[in-house]
Amino acid sequence: MRSVFFILILSQLINSLVVIAEKKKDYRELNSIRWEKVQGNNSNNIKKIIWKSYKDDESYFQNDADVRPEIKKLNDYRNENKDEDIDIFQLTLNKRNRLLDYGGITVSNALIPKAGTSQINLDYDSEGNLFGFYGYSFSDLFQLELSTGSFNNVNLVDNKYSSFQSTYLSKNNLNYKIGGKLLITNPQNNDLFWITLRTSLGSNDQINQGYLITELINTFRLNDKVAFNFSPKYFYSNIKSFGGVGVSSYINLLDNLQLIPEMNISLNSDSDFASSLGLRYSFKSGKSIDLYYSNSAGVQDIGQLLEDKKYRFGIRLNFLY
Repeated sequence: MRSVFFILILSQLINSLVVIAEKKKDYRELNSIRWEKVQGNNSNNIKKIIWKSYKDDESYFQNDADVRPEIKKLNDYRNENKDEDIDIFQLTLNKRNRLLDYGGITVSNALIPKAGTSQINLDYDSEGNLFGFYGYSFSDLFQLELSTGSFNNVNLVDNKYSSFQSTYLSKNNLNYKIGGKLLITNPQNNDLFWITLRTSLGSNDQINQGYLITELINTFRLNDKVAFNFSPKYFYSNIKSFGGVGVSSYINLLDNLQLIPEMNISLNSDSDFASSLGLRYSFKSGKSIDLYYSNSAGVQDIGQLLEDKKYRFGIRLNFLY
């Protein structure tokens, strides 16, 4: 199972590096200045200019004069409807990225839904984990995030996390958090890829033990079919602190069907390897469903980097409105 995920993710990473290198090369060639020596002409002889109708057609310049008002009308129309033209362009980009706007499963992506959009995710898996998420985009650059949920039947591979598990991942121990995503770069502004800074403050219900999660999310679109995601993460608490990396791909099988392989690697002495494979189906505009198979302790932030001893099936409902 691990080898399959490594092959999928590594191939997408190599492709993304090649595409970025080609884009930079084209950009340099486009902006390069070529100098050419021109032989000077020191002649002071000014020849008399003789004006003559183009192709001996006396009506040519008159025809040109007749066309100019029509050109002016066309330019005026374009200027008056400039906002509408921009909206059409944005709609085209939004259509191409509409499956990405629902986010990831255990690895977040850097996209933020357009300003004024509410986002809801509801998760449930075969072991009884239950999570809920609400996000609101105050602008195209910032999304407020609220989430809550509880873990159930978690059995971590690494015994060093026993105290951590009893504090945050115990049965019927409700976790809740508040945070936000800030968009730094965006391809719609001629940047090469999306970069988003995401930070969350959380706590549990039983003993009110707080924690902080932060991540720098990088999302690359390779072509109309494939996007790649790379997300360094860090978790901090008084119980335990550790870092990790989340990597994922988004592969469009159809316009409304997407395959999502993901993996999270905890960067400690005995690195956990939590992998997930999701299938996303958008059955209506603004609505989709995810089916996933994962050995992460949970799809909520606090459990994404921790490997459970067994895999679980899960379902997620996604809404944008």
